[in-house]
Amino acid sequence: MNQRTLGALLPSLLADLEGRDGVWRGARADVPVYVLCDEEHNRVRAMAPIGELRALDPDFLALLLRANFDRALDAKYTMRDNEIWALFVHPLSTLVSDDLGLFLDQVVALVRHTGTTFASTDLVFGLDEDGAALAEEYGLGEQDEEEEDADEPEAGDPEAEDDAGA
Repeated sequence: MNQRTLGALLPSLLADLEGRDGVWRGARADVPVYVLCDEEHNRVRAMAPIGELRALDPDFLALLLRANFDRALDAKYTMRDNEIWALFVHPLSTLVSDDLGLFLDQVVALVRHTGTTFASTDLVFGLDEDGAALAEEYGLGEQDEEEEDADEPEAGDPEAEDDAGA
């Protein structure tokens, strides 16, 4: 794939798409998604904001790292400053058009599953087959329906997580 092909494909995968060659913003399943492409370095990245980390909580950060290992498959959790993002990175030249939608779905799934299963798909590697056990271990994922509908969950601060649904 190249930048031109990617740019032509994105309107079928993201709603409300805007941007220019190499930098796009749109939405997938009502989640804002940014796509960046660099042909010179042969990379494409798709990412979506999850929330702001209000306090450095080592247990929560360990939870994200563990999720990256066994339940976040092609998309991963990452941080930029105090922001937590769902991120997918791939060589541009070997990206297959049919797979891009699946990768975007994984990015969206990480945004939606932060605070519950922390999974990008139903597939989980590792000893702990119950994804909810991770959330329960740290007191996360105990949400009522109103909190589940929050636009941007905030993560990291255990008290804020209970209030924000992260």
